[in-house]
Amino acid sequence: MANINDRSRISVSPFGDPIHVSTAEFRAVTHEPTMPDEDIIMIDPLTIVDTSPMQEASHTFRPTENMEVVIDLTCDDETDQAIEELTSDMAHVAASSVIPTGDDSASGRSSGNSSVISNQSASSSPIPETTQQEINIGGIVFKAGISLELDDGSFMRIEDVIPQPHDLRFFGRRLYRTTHPEAKTYLPKLNHELVWLTQNTDHVSIKRVRRVVSIYFTNFRTDFNTPGGELTCRLKLTIRQSGVVILPGNAPLSAEQCAIEWLTFSESDPGYGKPANLLRREWRDQTVPFGEASASSLAMDLERQGVIDLTTPDRAYTFGDAYCGAGGVSYGAKQAGVKLQWAVDIDKHALETYQLNFNDVEVEHSDFFSFLTNDPKFLRVDIAHCSPPCQTWSPAHTVPCPRDDANSACVFSAGSLVRESRPRVLTMEETMGLPQRFPVIFNRVVLDMVEFGYSVRWSVLGCDEYGVPQERKRLLLIAAGPGEALPHYAQPTHGMPGDDLLPRATISSTIDNIPPDADDHNVEGALARWALSYRPSFDRNSLARTITCGGGEYNYHPSGTRPYTNREMALLQTFPLDFQFTGRFMRKQIGNAVPPLFAKAIYGEIVKSLRQTDAEEAMGNFH
Repeated sequence: MANINDRSRISVSPFGDPIHVSTAEFRAVTHEPTMPDEDIIMIDPLTIVDTSPMQEASHTFRPTENMEVVIDLTCDDETDQAIEELTSDMAHVAASSVIPTGDDSASGRSSGNSSVISNQSASSSPIPETTQQEINIGGIVFKAGISLELDDGSFMRIEDVIPQPHDLRFFGRRLYRTTHPEAKTYLPKLNHELVWLTQNTDHVSIKRVRRVVSIYFTNFRTDFNTPGGELTCRLKLTIRQSGVVILPGNAPLSAEQCAIEWLTFSESDPGYGKPANLLRREWRDQTVPFGEASASSLAMDLERQGVIDLTTPDRAYTFGDAYCGAGGVSYGAKQAGVKLQWAVDIDKHALETYQLNFNDVEVEHSDFFSFLTNDPKFLRVDIAHCSPPCQTWSPAHTVPCPRDDANSACVFSAGSLVRESRPRVLTMEETMGLPQRFPVIFNRVVLDMVEFGYSVRWSVLGCDEYGVPQERKRLLLIAAGPGEALPHYAQPTHGMPGDDLLPRATISSTIDNIPPDADDHNVEGALARWALSYRPSFDRNSLARTITCGGGEYNYHPSGTRPYTNREMALLQTFPLDFQFTGRFMRKQIGNAVPPLFAKAIYGEIVKSLRQTDAEEAMGNFH
């Protein structure tokens, strides 16, 4: 229950956050009749859904050139009688008009103010190839494709009309201004820009309708710094809570997942959509289907490793790895079937290891922003990745260090990489603490990509669900460029008994069978270092703690008699036994890496998505 003494109301933001709204603000924005505070009856906040206020510079809504006032039931003298008078003849409507899709003459058959509705054709969304119902009330035609403004300042594009006794309910796309007080700063803030909240699927009564408006749904990219004069929707926002199943037959989410997507051609209004191949060409010029590289060299590499994939097309998607480190991402991506084109890092010791394991990749020892001055043709890849230094944003970072400022600037690398490399898909991996501890920074990172026309998905993923024997969680963003479908995350491959998945990898299953003479596996030396120390033993059939550049807090061998050897740490990070490390700071190289098995799962799904897109377009199907 809310505290009655704080004179506030609790509501739920349409953007998913609980919010406190003062009584005065609530009345001012929702036009609630004024009453003394002592007359307010507080109710359980859990019963209040989607009632957060919509803040406007002015709390009245005036018609503009492209808006016609049809009905206003939000004034102070609103009564149920007014509603009943409006809808009294609904039960007697003789065979509510049923029209075939696309029959433009239907609006011409309406009477009274029906011309107002027919003038909204520019704002009508593509209607499915089924019959659509028209309801004519007092000369006003309500049908699929009409856009409404509601009493809370939100909007709806009608997709279905549901007659009820003395009421009319609508179902459709729910829209909010991107300037909504609870809208995150990863959305462009423009007065006439709307965002479609896909998870809001509530039916809306005609009692909440303020007027009919014109809204243009388009996938045209735009400069958000140039305000427009029309209500326009280009983006849709989806927030899925943990436990939700997104795709039928797939496992429920283990963490919250968010996505900002540009509308597709099919979701745009007639005349306001561009097919995917045209958007892609405008952004990155000519794109070779199924990848910019020949797959012959990749096939030879895989064959040397004992892997022969007869289903691989003749071409392969090219890959660029920024902040590549020792090569965890590159190794996993290569296993997923991409062709490594370039890699860059400022850590010379890590690059020595990288070059030892990847001898056919252009490797540059440079800071990231200097690397971006290379020839754009060289930088152009199908898939690009960046893992900026994460120590500044990590929950474990409690003591400032001299490189904090430099590391902080690197977090904005994704936008720069998008601008110069123009990949079809970009991924970014960061510490799980970034969105929670530094939301302003994180939201700006996302907005950078959105402003370049990229759709973005992000979530915190558990690496153990992909075969990594660690309690390791990482933030992963996937961004898809203009004309590309936004890939989903790979489905978990490992889980608990009863999940119908492979059993989770453990410390024991990972390190018990290391050959005694394996490189970087000096057990005697490890025992000697802890000869006078003692740690409690623990279950070796459990997950290791997160491997970090220093090894990890309380991260040691289950026997309690020694620390992990470097080879054990590398295997716990899922590097293969024959992966070679060289140079100084070996533990730092291992701890800073993205687990290759995790990367393989992620890029396998991305490659699958790109191939599906290219295959569909080869058959003339454009989303």
